[in-house]
This record gives sequence, structure tokens and C-alpha cells, in this order.
Amino acid sequence: MAEDRSNKTEPATPKRKEEARKKGQIAISRDLSTAVILLSGIGLLAAMLPVGVQKMTDMTRQGLTLSFPLDFHEGMSIDQVYAVVMHAGLTVVTLSLPVVVGSLVMGSAASLLQTGLLWRANAVQPDVQRISPIKGLSRLFSLRSVMELVKGLLKIAIVTGIGLWVARYDVLQIPGLIGFDLGTVLQVTGRLSLKVGLTVAGAIAILAGLDYFYQRYEWERSLRMSKDEVKEEHKATEGDPLIKSRVRTIQREMTKKRMMAAVKTADVVITNPTHLAVALKYDTATMGAPVVVAKGAGLVAERIRELARHHGVPVVEHKFVARTLFKLVDIGKEIPNELYRAVAEILAFVYRARGVTPH
Repeated sequence: MAEDRSNKTEPATPKRKEEARKKGQIAISRDLSTAVILLSGIGLLAAMLPVGVQKMTDMTRQGLTLSFPLDFHEGMSIDQVYAVVMHAGLTVVTLSLPVVVGSLVMGSAASLLQTGLLWRANAVQPDVQRISPIKGLSRLFSLRSVMELVKGLLKIAIVTGIGLWVARYDVLQIPGLIGFDLGTVLQVTGRLSLKVGLTVAGAIAILAGLDYFYQRYEWERSLRMSKDEVKEEHKATEGDPLIKSRVRTIQREMTKKRMMAAVKTADVVITNPTHLAVALKYDTATMGAPVVVAKGAGLVAERIRELARHHGVPVVEHKFVARTLFKLVDIGKEIPNELYRAVAEILAFVYRARGVTPH
């Protein structure tokens, strides 16, 4: 196992990462979502604190003093009690709903930013290994589980220590609040709670950021590939280089055979005289200008000349025209306008020599 891991030295390819993503193997820090939920919740609480304190104070004072109309106490019914309870419940829900919904939205956004739009097609399929008690125990007592437990306890210790350190002086003031009115008590405790909450949430956010980068590093490390795996994937994606080379060779041979077969249909072969050869065909009924049906250099040019003589196709030496056609015109393309006059003279010479008229 250690030897296999040491062989995986290459970074994961985009294809490997995409396959892992489809299987649900992604880098995600749950602490980051928790930190975002805490920060957004505390921020929303702070924003709604003035209104919330006022409403909760009024509701508490009303409940403690029973400041209701006299006839309300004398003739209190179940419906009236229900109305009071519903009013209190509606007040609590109205104050807490924006905080809860906002925190959930921000937490979902944090998770979505880490995972993207991920849908696993096999997510609803049961995994027998996860149901197996033996497999479950092996995961529970694995080294990774122990490390996660240690990491979690360490985070709790750090966050708790930071919270206590921040509140070490403010806590001493709490017993002295017994002589103050309710508004002052709520104001002081609210400010203390906000201070400790922001500090703790900030500490959790920093730890979550570090945890995310660690999870990302572990994810990248788990997807590393060996050089052989990279080569195999490249072959599967791009094709085996040997096979592709063989296919290109066969294609060139087939193209060459078709080109050589077209030499016998040419009207003239223009040479350089020995290094280059270009075969032209001109059909006045279907072509706007002469077309190059074959061309080649060296041995290919020699073969074109041999086929032309074998099939009775005239071979004419013209260095400039041969060089220009070989360089500028691809097989199957018409000659450029600049060569119309020179090629027309060569074709006219060929037609007169053969005693034929252009077809």
C-alpha cells in the first residue's frame, strides 16, 4: 500500500477530478458552513436587537404586571388565553424567523460554493458496506476517525478558551446588574453576548478556513496518479499514439493511391523537370479553371511521370509553373488567376500536339 502511494506522484488530471466529483468525492469543510451560519446569525441578531429588545421587553412587562383591562381578568376565557399565547408566540416567531432563515440561506450558500451543483445519480442507492456493522466499526476505530476526534476536541478547547479570555472581565460585572432595571440588564448582557459571539464565531471562521485548505490538500493528495495512470488516461482520451500514427499512415497511403489513380485522367503533367511534377485536368463543361489532380516531389514526382507516360498523358517541362503550382495549389483546387495565361499556353500546346480540341 505504501509503495502504491509513493508511486502516485502526479497531480490529478481534470478528468480524474470530474470523475471523483461525480462520485461525491469532493473537498468540503463542514466547519466553514458552521462558521458562516454563526456569523450571519449573530449579524442578523445584532441588526434586529433594538427592535427585538423593545418588543420582548413590552411583552415581558405585560406578562409580569398583567396590565390588561379589568374586565379581561374577570371574564377570562380559553379563547382569550389562547389569544395571549398566540400573540406571544407570533412575536417570538416574527423576531426569530429572519435570523433562522437568513442563517440557513447563508449556510446553504457556503456549502454550495464548496460543492457546486452536485447531483449523484447513485446517491439513493443503498451501500451494503455502510450498513455492515463490521465496516462501521472499522471506520469508527480507524486512524482517520481518531484524528477527526482529536481535531474536534482541539477546536472546542481553542474556541472555549478564546470565549473565556474575551469575557474574563465582563463576567465580573454581571452580579452588579442585580440593582439595575430590566432595560439596562438586557442592554449589558446583549452587548456582552454579541462581543463573545462575534469573537467565537471569528475564531471558528479562521479554524474553518484552515480546515478547508487542509481538506482541499487531502482531496488533491487522495486523487494523485501514477505516471502510468496518466499515460493510460491520455491514451483513453486522445487515443493510442501508435494507433493514431498508423491511422495517419494508412490515410496518407490511401490519399496517395487516389492521387496516383487520378494521373491517368489528367490532361498534362508539368515538371521541374525531374524534382517536381504537377498533374492538371481541365473540363470546360464542369470546371471554371484547370484543377490540380496530383502533385509530388522526388520519388513521388518520378512515379507521376511514369504513370503519365504509361497512360499517354503529355509531360511538359516548365520550371516556374511547376514550382508555383506545387507550392501554392493543393490537390483538388483550381489554379490561381496569375497562372491562367501560362497554363493556357501549355494546354494549347498539348492540344495542338495531340490534334484534339478542349473537352
